[in-house]
Amino acid sequence: YIYRALNEQGHIAQRTIRQAYDPVEKIFLPDRFIRGTCPRCGAQDQYGDNCESCSATYTPTDLKDPVSAISGATPVERESDHFFVKLADFEPMLKDWTESTGILQPEVKNKLAEWFTVGLRDWDISRDAPYFGFAIPNQPGKYFYVWLDALTNYLSAVNYPELNHTKYKNFWPANVHIIGKDILRFHAIYWPAFLLAANI
Repeated sequence: YIYRALNEQGHIAQRTIRQAYDPVEKIFLPDRFIRGTCPRCGAQDQYGDNCESCSATYTPTDLKDPVSAISGATPVERESDHFFVKLADFEPMLKDWTESTGILQPEVKNKLAEWFTVGLRDWDISRDAPYFGFAIPNQPGKYFYVWLDALTNYLSAVNYPELNHTKYKNFWPANVHIIGKDILRFHAIYWPAFLLAANI
């Protein structure tokens, strides 16, 4: 439902990207299956999508000295069609919301401000087979990146879309949400954008 809402409102872009491919295992590598040196701070052994040392976000092809976490081989680049959420479409709303008083802790606001300073980039929500999870409708061999559907568990846990269900009435929207800083961007950037697009 959320994907359809994003797509129908023009917030999904499809484009061909160059992606890391494991020449030994003969599979495309999701960003978490690539390790390397952060292109911003130089921290070693970082994931292919973000640095746990300086919190930079980037694409796997930006990593220095990348290796496959599966085989240890140096990935090669190959082309693949992917789907992206155009987060810049939501930037004004997200910026206003995150800067509102009383909603987020000052430390969280400061962290989010770093991403707004550089501008929100399109977020790749697709992965190539073989991949666990849910297939993207009408896109053979393409799957939703786990974080797209993982966030929706907050809604399914309260029996959404049954709006008259006791759990939904009592617990949505939640008035407290405790998360780790390493998943802040998923919960304070991506999730509110999805909820806005889906009118939830």
